Amino acid sequence: MDREFKILIADRNRNVRKLLQRELFGAGYLVTLAGEDRELMRQVQDQDTVDLLILDPDLPSSLSITALITSLHECQPGLPIVIYTFPNDEFNYSDLPGVAVCLEKGEDISLVKKAVTEVIKNYYSTC
Repeated sequence: MDREFKILIADRNRNVRKLLQRELFGAGYLVTLAGEDRELMRQVQDQDTVDLLILDPDLPSSLSITALITSLHECQPGLPIVIYTFPNDEFNYSDLPGVAVCLEKGEDISLVKKAVTEVIKNYYSTC
């Protein structure tokens, strides 16, 4: 893959956003950040395409996580979403449109980078 991929990180925790930004930027990705749903939606609707979204389902939002992901999917169909959260046995995020993988917060950051690389490879291998 010969182009730079743009990753949008939407997490309620500024420190998590900055950690992921630093690590993924160091791995060669363009990275933008959002701390709440309006900022997230604005960036997804922007003219610059987002290639992958890392989403904390506890992001401050006026919408439920199901409604937020459905809106994101309607704005940018085909956008792969990586759910990045603490374990929740009560909700299966992988049933939502566009969710490619669920990652547990607190995992080794190298596993997160590996998962992001795999998702991009799987979604954009024909580019």
